[in-house]
Amino acid sequence: MRKNRRCRENRNDNFMESISKTLDLPQDALSGYAHIELCGNREAIIEGCKGILEYSDYAVAINTGKLTVKFCGSDLTITALQDGSTEIKGTITCIDFGN
Repeated sequence: MRKNRRCRENRNDNFMESISKTLDLPQDALSGYAHIELCGNREAIIEGCKGILEYSDYAVAINTGKLTVKFCGSDLTITALQDGSTEIKGTITCIDFGN
């Protein structure tokens, strides 16, 4: 039974890979994981945000569905929150990925 499960997972991975190539998208865009862009240590843009779990001037934790992403630093603010996209500005000193 394990062999069948592994086989299905491989087929699913191959299917997602072919779709991402056909649509000219990064494969992680279809994986259900968040897409995070950093501009130095002063700004982070997170696409795939499902909700804010923690928010203070020194920590922002975001639910991305499969992971919780926590940004630590100083003077952190959420400057945009719309349509599953979040923008954080401030001095980012640490990013933690948890389940």
